[in-house]
Amino acid sequence: MIEFSPIKLMASIFTPEFSFSDKLALLNLFQDLSGKKFDGELFSMPIPQNAPAEIPRFILSSLDKTWKLEVSLERINLIYLNPDFSPITDPDALDFANYVKEFFRSYKKAYKIRIQRLAFIIERVAKIEKKTPAQFIADTFCKEKYLKKPFNKTNSFEIHSLKKYEFEKFEINSWVRLKSVVLASDPPTPVLQVLSDINTFAVQEAQDKSFELKDIDRFFKFIPDELENILTLYFR
Repeated sequence: MIEFSPIKLMASIFTPEFSFSDKLALLNLFQDLSGKKFDGELFSMPIPQNAPAEIPRFILSSLDKTWKLEVSLERINLIYLNPDFSPITDPDALDFANYVKEFFRSYKKAYKIRIQRLAFIIERVAKIEKKTPAQFIADTFCKEKYLKKPFNKTNSFEIHSLKKYEFEKFEINSWVRLKSVVLASDPPTPVLQVLSDINTFAVQEAQDKSFELKDIDRFFKFIPDELENILTLYFR
């Protein structure tokens, strides 16, 4: 099996009724919940009142730029990545899931906010031997007749798939995106990128959904294994 390395981990909660009543108190809460991880620059700028809810109102980051917290009226994203896109060695997906589980649990207990949606995203990369990543994707997932002309010696290739199913009593969307990319390393490195995004149904599909503490526990406990199972389906 191909050896994949994660380059980005992200967990999200969607909070459709969220509002900024006390920004300073919220910033202090996030610092406390994170264990003072966000010791870097605070990004915050005036945003019109009618600006789209998904635009972050402020962004916290760690000094080494590996941790980031994006806070909008619609959602909160907790992100771990290597700024140069080199493979992540610590934390792995399971450790990250445990960390964000406690972070979001504590936030919900402190603010009593309704959480309408949960999400977990992982980006992985792998080097491909003896051929380009684009040609590897084409050779692996396309029929022979398409490899002779349309996809022969292709420079870039992408596959994007969505499945909807029930998992551990959650109704989920499972997105998988396979793509040939070039990492901005020195020297630049062509790799196969796999993005896996598991999220519960959106507002349009489950408008009145409200996830409680036990749901947060269950989601972030089981999703890392499901993400590994999905990767195996494509590259066993």
